[in-house]
Amino acid sequence: MSISFILVTFLFQMAVGMIATVALLPPALVDRRFFKSISFWTFLFTLIALILQYKATFHLPEVFGQPVGEGALLRRSSQILFLFFLAMTFAQWFHLRFFSGQVTRVGLVSIASIGLSAILVDSLVYRPAIPPLWIHSVLLPLHSLSASLVLGGFLAGMIFGHYYLVNTDMPKRLLVTMAWILIAVLMFRFLAVGVSLLSYRELVYPGENFLEGLISFAGHGIFFWQRILVGLLVPAVVVAMIWSTARIGSNQSATGIMYVAIAFVFIGELAARYLFLLSAIPL
Repeated sequence: MSISFILVTFLFQMAVGMIATVALLPPALVDRRFFKSISFWTFLFTLIALILQYKATFHLPEVFGQPVGEGALLRRSSQILFLFFLAMTFAQWFHLRFFSGQVTRVGLVSIASIGLSAILVDSLVYRPAIPPLWIHSVLLPLHSLSASLVLGGFLAGMIFGHYYLVNTDMPKRLLVTMAWILIAVLMFRFLAVGVSLLSYRELVYPGENFLEGLISFAGHGIFFWQRILVGLLVPAVVVAMIWSTARIGSNQSATGIMYVAIAFVFIGELAARYLFLLSAIPL
């Protein structure tokens, strides 16, 4: 298994997801320091991921082999996009840090669009050579996009809650807005996992019990159920608690629950990557 693959994709997706989710917030009503913090952490995560990707060697199972020319082109394209994304996040942080600049929705959406494009292209590098091949060109971008929004969204939500504790001037309704964003991205993640399992049952392994080795505790069931229960179902309960506490204006409680939520999301997404390398099934 490749620890470097897991860490690099984790950092890339988390960085892009942070910018993509905060782009949904109204910049004029949010503390400028929040966007400065998001820009800095996004830049740092992307920089570390690029360095690790350059220095580390991915030892992936043979099933993930790509044609040499196609794989190299996709990887180079994703690296160029991530470098562009890195430059844009640094420019935004520098502008906010040293020139007291303002954040615009157009700027956030532009940065997020580059990052999401990089995530989608990068996901195609790891398509498994399992027929039908076209299904992986659909499932992997879907999973990478949903994973990015969940990872980045919950981390951005935790940071957003912190700024509510240091800046009481922000409207309380914005925390409810963030809770709805987290609900939406988690539902999207549920959809991606459901579509993946259904597609593998109907199109990739029709008539076969392809999950037997994954769900059984005699095999790798502990990681599968960790991914489903800890990584999806528990965050669903927790995000409902975030929404209910934010709705009544209990910002401190909502922020504390966000710290709990991100831990479960991280555990679930790490398990999903391990299972993907193990079985080539995106979960």
